[in-house]
Amino acid sequence: MKKNLLLLLTALVSSGFVSFAQAQGVSIDAEVRSRAEYRDGFQKPLATGKGVDGAYVNNLRTKLNLLYDYEGVKSKISLQDTRTYGSTTVKDTGGKLGVLEAWGEYNFTPAFSFVLGRQALEYDDKRLFSASNWSNAQQAHDLLLLKYVAGDFTAHFGSAWNNRTDDQTRIFYDVASSYKALNYLWLTKPVGPVAISVIWVNDLYETSKTTEDNKVKIDKKIHRNTVGANANLSDKNNPFSLYATAYYQFGYDNSTNDNLNNSLLQGKSSQGNSLSAYLVALKAQYKFSPQWSALAGADLYSGSKNDIEAGKSNTFNKLYGTNHAFNGSIEYWSTLPKQGLLDVFAGATGKFTPKFDINATFHFFTTAQEISVAPGAEKVGKGLGSELDLTANYTLSKQLAVQGGWSTYFTNKGTEALKNVSDTRFPQWAYIQLTFKPSFFSQKL
Repeated sequence: MKKNLLLLLTALVSSGFVSFAQAQGVSIDAEVRSRAEYRDGFQKPLATGKGVDGAYVNNLRTKLNLLYDYEGVKSKISLQDTRTYGSTTVKDTGGKLGVLEAWGEYNFTPAFSFVLGRQALEYDDKRLFSASNWSNAQQAHDLLLLKYVAGDFTAHFGSAWNNRTDDQTRIFYDVASSYKALNYLWLTKPVGPVAISVIWVNDLYETSKTTEDNKVKIDKKIHRNTVGANANLSDKNNPFSLYATAYYQFGYDNSTNDNLNNSLLQGKSSQGNSLSAYLVALKAQYKFSPQWSALAGADLYSGSKNDIEAGKSNTFNKLYGTNHAFNGSIEYWSTLPKQGLLDVFAGATGKFTPKFDINATFHFFTTAQEISVAPGAEKVGKGLGSELDLTANYTLSKQLAVQGGWSTYFTNKGTEALKNVSDTRFPQWAYIQLTFKPSFFSQKL
């Protein structure tokens, strides 16, 4: 299969397709990204003592993008291969080659268009929808997207309906951590110097039950709704900028998927918890000069109390957004604690040349609710410790960029309680990443 894909791409580039496409408007480009990491407490602190050592890991991501744009028709095909250095023998080409994006777009009018196929989604500051560029394997959705643009007003409506296989009859959708259906509406319009957007997201999950003849049947459909808004105050003539976010979630969470195997073993239906949760966030930035800027802010994710009523949840879910960009680069809280999370942060960026900058950000973490402990054990409160992140970027050219970073986490009893570890050593994580972006072909009318 992989050889056939490569042969097809070679044929497209070298045959008459490209000659034809040159008159239509086509570009072919790629990305080759290699990231080397030293993980000595990444995502979770490691125990002290001999026999527990940090890991050196190298990952490679390769993408090939074909784009078409002419006379109201746009299309993109993006192939992605991900692999860890050394995971195969020198003669083995094994990796994870697949289609990241494959979509077509048609403009009915200059204002109205639709996009159909597998596509990456990114909105606002990428909290709810993101292509997850940091991850070695990016994410995309199979859906129909309707777009409307009138002046400075933009509206998007997306809709997806998933099946596990090419079925002849409807069966229970049991793909882990994935929705059965998705619908969302996103609207945005600037009001003076403030860009305002509102969003509604509805994702549907199915619950199951086993029949007397031991067959799995669809039991119920549960919906999770997320509604909210973003406001971005930004003016190129003003050194101060402000970004505010507020979301509310209600309906049911998708614990049905997490508890699927357990519920099937018990021969009964599993349904999600009744959900009432929120996220509020604020980030302010000030540019002292073209070279220096500072930022400060806070993210508050609601959480559930330890004695919350069975079948209920107040823990916010970040849906399909990016994990690495928020709440610390070392990713201790990329999956939110049941008790919620408060992240108070501050940082500074120095742009020493047009091609080189360094950022330092400090995070202070607590839970939104008390951390649970075993009966009779010492209470640990809400504190989760703190984190320091350093990141440097250097752009050598349009085709090559280098990024490096170092992070450390200052643990406490709360960290150890939620991570279920004790007697840990000093956590640290470092990486260096090279990104090549060659452009093989570009022709427009």
